[in-house]
Amino acid sequence: MNVNELQFMNWGYADLDEHIDDNTGYYSKKLYQQVLANISLTDQNVLEVSCGRGAGAAWCTRTYAPHSYVGIDSSRDVINLCEQVYSTIPRLSFMIADPKIHLPFQNESMDVVLSIETTNIFDEIEAVKKFVNEIIRVLTPNRYFLWCGLCNVDGSSVLIDYLTANDAFVIKEKVNITRNVLHALDIQNNSRVDFIERYIQPVDQEYCRLFAGLPGTQLYDNMQQGRAEYCRVVFRKKTTTDRSAI
Repeated sequence: MNVNELQFMNWGYADLDEHIDDNTGYYSKKLYQQVLANISLTDQNVLEVSCGRGAGAAWCTRTYAPHSYVGIDSSRDVINLCEQVYSTIPRLSFMIADPKIHLPFQNESMDVVLSIETTNIFDEIEAVKKFVNEIIRVLTPNRYFLWCGLCNVDGSSVLIDYLTANDAFVIKEKVNITRNVLHALDIQNNSRVDFIERYIQPVDQEYCRLFAGLPGTQLYDNMQQGRAEYCRVVFRKKTTTDRSAI
């Protein structure tokens, strides 16, 4: 497989008047820009959970000059690929870790934690709770957990509900970007179908199409038919003062 193909695995974000699929990851980078929501990464310690092939981590590091940027993923193959392709970028590193079990970082050591569609495939509430508790532990007070992914039509999700119910976070901003994500998926459909047919074993193609949110899959149809929303959320971790005042 050509490592330069399909470096980005997220669904992307497109303005509604955009229509060109140029295969450069343009729409995936735009999704990162949306999720970052003007929160500065410069000189910050950043953790990206489930970083995939690492293209987003590399782009963020080059673009925003964080103090450090760590991408984690539970797949050894994926992390090996990240290290092979991006080993020359200063301040960027990768490691194998499963966010549903443990984040191998010290308490309050991260300024920004980034989660792009990570929880779309969390199917158990216990996994979500463990993930949230680990985010709370490693994040510095008053700093940010930046998340995007699927929600229920009322904008709720197990993750959002648990994050706010345990009183560790406040929601600074929450935006429904479903139409823009659907538009990006439409634009990129041909190139992604082509990639899956060329490189993915037939037995795995259906799962890959679902994971990629392609038109005709349940995840895509749920969004298009109003059974699900795609949101981006800026969570700020409360300080102890915030909590005692409530």
